[in-house]
Amino acid sequence: MSNGKVVTIVRRIAAWLVVAGLLAVAPAAAAFKYVETGQRAPEFSVPDLSGAPVSSAPGPGDRAVAVVFWATWSPRSRAILDDLEKLYTEYHDQGFRVVAVNVDHEHLDDETRRAVAQAAGAWSFPVAVDEGLAVYYEYGVVATPSVALVDAEGVVRFTRASYSTAAHLDLREAVEGLLGVKPEAVARVAIKKRDYVPPKKATLHYQKAQILIRRGMARKAVRDLDKAARLDPNWPEPRVLLARIYLGPARGKPGALKRAEAALREAREARPKHVQTLALLAEVLVARGNHDEALAVAGEALALEPAYTPALLARARSYRALGRVAEAEADVAAAMEVDPRNPRIFFEKGEIAAARGDWQKAADAFRKAVELALSERSRNG
Repeated sequence: MSNGKVVTIVRRIAAWLVVAGLLAVAPAAAAFKYVETGQRAPEFSVPDLSGAPVSSAPGPGDRAVAVVFWATWSPRSRAILDDLEKLYTEYHDQGFRVVAVNVDHEHLDDETRRAVAQAAGAWSFPVAVDEGLAVYYEYGVVATPSVALVDAEGVVRFTRASYSTAAHLDLREAVEGLLGVKPEAVARVAIKKRDYVPPKKATLHYQKAQILIRRGMARKAVRDLDKAARLDPNWPEPRVLLARIYLGPARGKPGALKRAEAALREAREARPKHVQTLALLAEVLVARGNHDEALAVAGEALALEPAYTPALLARARSYRALGRVAEAEADVAAAMEVDPRNPRIFFEKGEIAAARGDWQKAADAFRKAVELALSERSRNG
């Protein structure tokens, strides 16, 4: 069997697994898949490097808790943790606490553990080790580093994926807002419980659809999502989830891509600057061969969230289709930097290698995509 045929077989397996895993749970926010602003944060207790438990639950006197996911391999992690150290030093006596969750690997070897310990020496807040990455997957971390700021009641009030050069200003404002240090920050950050609150009936239909999807009944979820969308035309999430259903197992059916595009254009009209809508619309446009618009829409998403992996991958696919392979590789590298456990990144890496005729690299990338996709499916049940 030729190298090209081997790659084709592995590629098909990887493609099926990556697409099948799309509907495990609908991503809720750009920073985390399963945690969004306005909802109660998952509480956890994980050990620090000495084995002592570190809890994320707000305790007596806590007014703001920053839960940050970081890794020694992530170049932006040091920046956010150094900035959190400054805030912690300044405000810990006013009720600010930091829980730094290391997510280097599922299981740390001795060398990595030493590297984590060495890095942790620069900060005075506790550093927890997420063995098995249970908390990482419970939150649905999209990029490393990512931070969730939780208030005294355990409600998420601020999130940020990755850490751009200007993000420290937003982080400081959010912390000071929750602590009540600066009134203008309180008005813009702390009072706002979530970006948008849909009607209760719409929310109930949306939540029912999510449950059906988790149980493998995506088709039955369509009716509830349609109802949620009709009950609140200004809420994009039901239409985004509808599009995800059309892009999952139904992708090959006639009109599926067209229905997905229609749902996403309605969602975009409802909220033009919704990063998930824009990234998924870019993906649909790529699948339909509309690469010029796909590049433009992906660019809009990345202007909102420069490290948002789905938008980077959509743009990379368009670049590759247009023969702009170097630009595609750059976007894949940027995505890999913040989300190195994403099977879609390795799948696209394999596609680029195959386009170059590098069969060995393509096969290796597709195999890695299969490995990660299988791991993700097993975690999602």
